Amino acid sequence: MNLSPSFQPIYLDANATTPVIETIATSVIGAMQTDFGNPSSAHITGVKAKRLLEETRSLGRKVIGSQSGELLFTSGATEGIQTAVVSAISDYLQSGQLHYDSPVLLYGATEHKAVPNTLIHWNKMLGLNARILEIPVDKMGLLDLNFIAEYGRQAVMICTMAVNNETGVKQDLKRLEEVIRGANIDAAWLVDCVQALGKVPLNMDTISIDYAPFSGHKLYAPKGVGFLYIRDGRPYTPFIAGGGQESGMRSGTENLPGIAGLKALFEILISKNSLFSSKEQLQQHRQLLVEALNNTFEEVSYHNASELSVATTINFSVAYLTNKEVMDLFDAAGIRVSGGSACSAGASSSFVLEAMGLTPWQCENAIRLSFGPADNIEFIENACAAIRSLKPSLQKLFLKNIEKPSAQCANLIGLTQLEYDNQSSWLYVTEDLEAIVYNPIEGVIQKLSRLILSQRLTCKAVLLKQDSAEQRRVKERLVSVLEPSKECSYVETRTCQKWNLKQQGTELSPTYLLRFTNGKKIRFAEEETAKLCLHETLVTPRGVVFDLANKKRGLNISEPIELNSVEEAKSWLSQFEGVALDVRDIVEHEASKEYVKALFTKGGSSKLMNIPRGRLANAVMEKQLNECTPYLLICRTGSRSQKVQETLIKLGFKHVANLKGGLALI
Repeated sequence: MNLSPSFQPIYLDANATTPVIETIATSVIGAMQTDFGNPSSAHITGVKAKRLLEETRSLGRKVIGSQSGELLFTSGATEGIQTAVVSAISDYLQSGQLHYDSPVLLYGATEHKAVPNTLIHWNKMLGLNARILEIPVDKMGLLDLNFIAEYGRQAVMICTMAVNNETGVKQDLKRLEEVIRGANIDAAWLVDCVQALGKVPLNMDTISIDYAPFSGHKLYAPKGVGFLYIRDGRPYTPFIAGGGQESGMRSGTENLPGIAGLKALFEILISKNSLFSSKEQLQQHRQLLVEALNNTFEEVSYHNASELSVATTINFSVAYLTNKEVMDLFDAAGIRVSGGSACSAGASSSFVLEAMGLTPWQCENAIRLSFGPADNIEFIENACAAIRSLKPSLQKLFLKNIEKPSAQCANLIGLTQLEYDNQSSWLYVTEDLEAIVYNPIEGVIQKLSRLILSQRLTCKAVLLKQDSAEQRRVKERLVSVLEPSKECSYVETRTCQKWNLKQQGTELSPTYLLRFTNGKKIRFAEEETAKLCLHETLVTPRGVVFDLANKKRGLNISEPIELNSVEEAKSWLSQFEGVALDVRDIVEHEASKEYVKALFTKGGSSKLMNIPRGRLANAVMEKQLNECTPYLLICRTGSRSQKVQETLIKLGFKHVANLKGGLALI
């Protein structure tokens, strides 16, 4: 979001990338506008550029504690990894001295994917055809030294990392060296130092690390520049051939602006400038953030031990919220975090946490909160305040609020859809705070039970969509969570004073009719002919089949309207006297309500509604929406609002517009 000055984002995803801070940006701009020469040119401008390049190289050696090793400028850590792997494998294949009966390539189970993917690629392309083995880690994320000792004897290359990008876990490099060199003094040892720079001490001259890639953009330098350390005397094969720059080691005109940024960064690190917080200050910052998380959420689990991790990384999950829900909520409050690693495109579960043996829920729903050494105490305190500001929003549904329990329950009365992995459970809550669950699924048990417990509901029935072992198991798990509670109860019943529940259909595929004494009826069912989209067929009291896959028959379906900017949206709202309909969850909506209201309402007259996507069926059922009213649908990225738009159009709504890209692109 491009937010107003009063609602500027708080960036807590420094492990993914960092902004270029002013001191470094000034150096970068200077190299682009003033010292812009080509280091290969013989004239004075080129000589000055060459001097800047070599001064940076010299400073870099000081930063990492190397007087004799090579420091090669690259486009970033990924290129450095490629270069190291190609060099090590090529040297083994060309060597007449080394020959293993069963050569192996070893890498840590929690390594960044750039490492194993590179090993797999060049192992095949160069024809080594070695076994590629994953070094296990324990529950703390530390490498299995016995495994390294056993397989290291045949290792062409061993790849480890100094600091993990997801958890911040530090490996004991000195202990690793003892084991690696005890097993094989000739094995090429690569250590990914991307997350270590500026966070842990480095002294390459006192350890036998052969290759160490670094990346500038993880510590306030620009993207597209990094460097590779190569221990003196270790094999090297140029990965990029061409004009012979970098003494023939890496051809191509050097990225001088990026290198100038590295020079400014190195100067900060060497001078121990107060711009960067001390280790003790960073630990204090971490503790403040942990306290804010514990104060805001309940049932938070942390996946990295503070004593074994850098202070700047916190990896956690909330028992009853998916990582998407946490990120959506944080985004609504202007807080930027990530789910697991931002560098593992398409990943739905953290392989790092899986390797550490964490539960499926933790692996799939982990949040990585990371800050940088330049984030001062004022920034951290503002971040903590922003996190704590979410608590009132969470109290609307998930946290116990003794003072106003009835106000909480109002957000749940009626029908609520709970989605997970393209499946849906349904929760119906009567005005007497009785709960009926239809189609319990594993992925929503934590959230479902949390809602029932926090709202002190009495669960009257858990209805199975199918009579299957899986559904029976999930039901038993839900009941086992609810039954011990003193504040809510589980009483299986099909008849109450105000309603009764009748099972129909077959035993294998039952349907259920919920009939109220006031004449209201709801049918929970699945039709074999229904094409599954977000949920199975649900018949609402007014007789409408609320099926998100199939259109109502006999309707003239209107074309969807897409609006590409806030200006277009405001103009559309004004022209049609429409209503802005926020389809985000209530906790997201409450966290940014005033900001959204200011964007889409005029003259103080409120034309903003919040109907979460999961409450859409209830809104249709209770006639909270008018088919003739123009609605502008908004959410975080435009995805949920687009799906709601499709549903409303199928249900006969005439004027429904979607803000494409959502609030994220404003």
